Amino acid sequence: MKWERYGITLHRLTPDKLELVRNWRNDPKISQYMFFKDYITPEMQLEWFNRINNDSNYYFIIEYNKQEIGLANTKDIDKEKKCGEGGIFIYEDEYLNSDIPFRVSFCGSDFDFEELKLDYKYARIVAGNKRAVQFNKALGYEIKASEDGDSILATLTKENYYKQRNRYIQILL
Repeated sequence: MKWERYGITLHRLTPDKLELVRNWRNDPKISQYMFFKDYITPEMQLEWFNRINNDSNYYFIIEYNKQEIGLANTKDIDKEKKCGEGGIFIYEDEYLNSDIPFRVSFCGSDFDFEELKLDYKYARIVAGNKRAVQFNKALGYEIKASEDGDSILATLTKENYYKQRNRYIQILL
């Protein structure tokens, strides 16, 4: 399965890409912003994949200009509440301070709201990750500190998403 928008292609995660994702995920530049910070073994990665490879979780390899640059996901989809938890990381440093993270987020959110028919999505951000908080605010997420102090909850409604996306899309394309 693949989804394409805004110059971004999202390819559904397959077993042959598990080692690539595991290497990215174990890199301190990525793991420092994750809730699970332990080293991930190949066995742990396969066990994780077998647990998430279903229609309640969509994990995608991000491709831009024929290069695999990161991972995007919507997980723990609640079909009754029409919501799911989103996440993204860009591994390739050259794309971090560009419009690519916005393009990826718009591509993934279009999938969530158009294909999955979600009404809202949310993200849990590691407390102290100011860059992610600012990015999510720019996308239209409402930000709330969690009670545990370890995370920040960001919520994005379909309406807020389209309003923000439509503001940016004319600049990006």
